[in-house]
Amino acid sequence: MVIADKRIELDARPAPGRLAPVEVVMIGHCPSIDGSAEWKRLARDAAVLAEIAALGFTAEVTRLRVLDEGMSEAEPGDGALQALYRLPIPIRSLGYFQSLFPEAFDTDGAYRSALAGRAAWLPTAVQDFFEGSDAGERDTRTLWIIRVPETDGVRAFLPRSDANLLEPSKLEAFERALLIERAGIIALPDLERLLVPSALPDVPRVRLPNAEAIFLPCGIEIDDSHRERRRSNEMPAIGETFAPIDIVAPIARTLARLRPDMQCLLALPLAMRPRDEVPAPSPEFLTQITKLTSKVGSDDEGGDAEKLRHLQFVWPYLRGPEHPLGSPCGLVAGAQARVAQRYGTWRSIAGRPLPGSLLPWPPVTQQQATALREVPGITVMVLHAGKLQVDDEAMCVPCLPLSALRRMSPEDRAQEHWRSAEVMRFMGWLRRELHTIGDQLVFDIDPQDPRVEIALRSFFDRLHDAGALRGARPDEAYRIRQLPQTDSTLAFEIEIAPAYPIDKLRITFLHDRHAATADTRIEAIDG
Repeated sequence: MVIADKRIELDARPAPGRLAPVEVVMIGHCPSIDGSAEWKRLARDAAVLAEIAALGFTAEVTRLRVLDEGMSEAEPGDGALQALYRLPIPIRSLGYFQSLFPEAFDTDGAYRSALAGRAAWLPTAVQDFFEGSDAGERDTRTLWIIRVPETDGVRAFLPRSDANLLEPSKLEAFERALLIERAGIIALPDLERLLVPSALPDVPRVRLPNAEAIFLPCGIEIDDSHRERRRSNEMPAIGETFAPIDIVAPIARTLARLRPDMQCLLALPLAMRPRDEVPAPSPEFLTQITKLTSKVGSDDEGGDAEKLRHLQFVWPYLRGPEHPLGSPCGLVAGAQARVAQRYGTWRSIAGRPLPGSLLPWPPVTQQQATALREVPGITVMVLHAGKLQVDDEAMCVPCLPLSALRRMSPEDRAQEHWRSAEVMRFMGWLRRELHTIGDQLVFDIDPQDPRVEIALRSFFDRLHDAGALRGARPDEAYRIRQLPQTDSTLAFEIEIAPAYPIDKLRITFLHDRHAATADTRIEAIDG
């Protein structure tokens, strides 16, 4: 942003050294006229480059600096690097995002639908994420952006089944998002946009006969949404198509295998039934999700059904007078990160007013919200007293691993408190924090050294003081017991009583000195 006669220029830069309890990753499109980005702005930001290099992208960071100095000839791959494709970038303000992608809000994307138009959804999701940030408040929220090329279509957002995290430069965008250690939430706003059917209408209008053929100058838009389309080339081609249900399994399996502490926010796909006046959640998608959740805990296909705990489905979309249809996940992720920062990762965003002036679309009644929350288990946004808020952070399956589910009866598995997204976030945050403690102790702790247990007790004492655990005293809130192991391994069984909304969690903390690894296993206990 430039002031007056350009003698003063505001340069948005992130403040270094700030850690958010839950970081968010978004993957999407940032359109520009020539496909470029302000890569030189990033190449001269040492603090951000250091964070990117810490993920394993040292070669890309070094190449950006060399290109900025102009001391090297062009090499294969420089174009994609200068466009900042598939490069995780930490964003801590909307202004910093706009400085890197100044044309993203004003440039149309390649895919167009009658309902959502041409605009990319990632820029508006970033804006929604930072909506309501107070200038006088220390906002530690961190949003990572990964730009993907529009030409890759839906496949640019999906993980590969054989991917591992050992060679970051060979990973696709989704797997690169999993390299961010403190990330707990991932959102794919432009994947949701590509799944909106191109011909899906808004409120139905009266059909008018096709106009008589006349000659018009090039560039005149004659699509008034009334005409009957008789030729297939009147709507843009969308390339390879995917059924919405086909993207669920790859995402759930990859998160369960590589990052069991993370969740993916995903808006329900839209569809139009003949009797509906406006689009509604796809009945076919809801039926398939409900059928899959009914297999939770079974011996044959229960494994795949259990992995759905890594997805939080959201409904409806958002719309405003000057805001076309957009993803709800940016606003929901921003609220989740803000509540985690202010009140703790164990607190829900349900019932809290969401910032901004956007409205849910299609409109949702309380009866519809209740029905979707109960079956199959959807996080629904509703208007209450004129304020937009989340009705309940529901999930479609219990937030427990398969081993715990198989020990429970069907009646116990059906209890609503197991399907709370905030509990899943809390469990994921516990995993990350205990991994951090384990990594700090790998090289300098003897199995007989009491400092490991002291560090664990100090951690859970702080949790109790913050209100995450119930009980008048710390010994009523948690129990820690060391398990017998080999000479090189430490194992602790930890039981905690969370304040919200389940009874107990049992955590097994494993620390292997020879393998230099730390592992955490979490299960829930009812009673």
